[in-house]
Amino acid sequence: MVVFWFLLGVLFLGCSDGVYVHTVQTIHDFGQCKDKDTVQTIHNLGQAGKDQAVAFTALLSKVTTFGSKGVVKYDKVLTNVGGAYRPSTGVFAAPYKGIYTISCSLMSNPVNAVHLNIMKNGKALSTLYSASGTYPLAAQTLQLLLEKGDKIWIQNENTQTAKLHDHGAYNVFSGALITRM
Repeated sequence: MVVFWFLLGVLFLGCSDGVYVHTVQTIHDFGQCKDKDTVQTIHNLGQAGKDQAVAFTALLSKVTTFGSKGVVKYDKVLTNVGGAYRPSTGVFAAPYKGIYTISCSLMSNPVNAVHLNIMKNGKALSTLYSASGTYPLAAQTLQLLLEKGDKIWIQNENTQTAKLHDHGAYNVFSGALITRM
């Protein structure tokens, strides 16, 4: 019987053949392993990894204008594993305590300069700036320790209207769970 299991971390299997798994590997055959507890442990680890997966990437599908302190609602969702990003609000809510990577890119429309903040629970963590007159691109990537329920979003820092240039490629918001704590 061939069994495929993906394991994270270090695991010693209690089988007579002393199989040792380090980091991420695929086990194709348990050979002579008859220990049902070991097989169940491997099954549970494989399932736990699937339940913990969190990753999203969303972008703007069109040129978008939003108001003073407005939240950018990235409407074209490419990935939303775990369902933690809400395109209707533009907010990502951490489903688990853990370390996440959060990224954002910005291209303003040539008619205006734009400052966007990466926000966490109402507090600005980082700012992106794109000047007027050209099509400059700005980007930020942060690694953050988030508590379950922490909210991350991208918001206009300015008190004036902001227009972003896009045709589904330049303004991106994404994140992923690196490790659960």
